[in-house]
Amino acid sequence: MAVPVRTAAPRMLPPRPRPRRRPRNPAVRALRAAAWAVALALASDRAALAAQGVWKCAGTGGVPVYQDRPCEAAGALRDLAADPPPLSVVPFALPPLAAPAPARSPRRAEKPAAAQRRAPPLRVAGDAAQRRHVHEGMGEGEVLARLGTPDLVSGKGGRRMRWTYLPAPGDPQTLTTVRFEDGRVSGVERSVVR
Repeated sequence: MAVPVRTAAPRMLPPRPRPRRRPRNPAVRALRAAAWAVALALASDRAALAAQGVWKCAGTGGVPVYQDRPCEAAGALRDLAADPPPLSVVPFALPPLAAPAPARSPRRAEKPAAAQRRAPPLRVAGDAAQRRHVHEGMGEGEVLARLGTPDLVSGKGGRRMRWTYLPAPGDPQTLTTVRFEDGRVSGVERSVVR
């Protein structure tokens, strides 16, 4: 005869609360703690700073000195709280707006000449002798400023691009290809062309 064996029911534990996710990097933790400390210090000192004034006094040799307490009788130049300085405004004029284009007539469907339709691309002049000084890590703008507009461009506007510079008087018989990845030079190839 078999004797039934009793087993205890599994005991259910209450779910543990999920800990708040904290950054793993100790530098991030320290930076956050410092930011909170600065914010707390600024908030607590705001009332004290608002109650204080700033005085402009004559220092040694007549040099203006700004301080947080009133000047001596002979050295007072200005109480900035009672007599604030005037607001300086730099004059600025906007360029005149261009006149709006005349409305097109729906009946007239003339196309402009090919030369008027598309303006030639802006060419930036550069120094061909600088081509040998291009290195990895340079930005697109720096390369454009040093070398000028490339003769051939592939992958325009994408994540990866290739600019090719043909031989020029400052860099004869050399074809320079500059590869870009995310706006930075990732490689430079210079080959002699005969």
